[in-house]
Amino acid sequence: MERPTPRVNSARLQDHIGKTVRLIGKVISLEGESALLETSDSGQVTVKLSRTSNFADVYVEVIGRVSEDLSITELASINMGDKIDMDLVEKTVELTHRHPDIFPSSE
Repeated sequence: MERPTPRVNSARLQDHIGKTVRLIGKVISLEGESALLETSDSGQVTVKLSRTSNFADVYVEVIGRVSEDLSITELASINMGDKIDMDLVEKTVELTHRHPDIFPSSE
């Protein structure tokens, strides 16, 4: 069985260095082997893309490992379409951390 991964925003990355997380963001730019995402808390996160990466939509969810420089190395990603309620994403991130008994993570 797979372990659950915590949902994060840019501010919560520092609590998960070396761990696998989920992050939803708006693709700001794609350059070479990296992407820049705007997160639900209006921060920015660099994603180091995998060879099979396919960011085809405006919004994506990245599952990846947090590096010491607070970038994320992509393990997998999911295209999320051209519209998403980022305020709702932010509320979800905060609720999952406020209620870990309901939303378990791999920690």
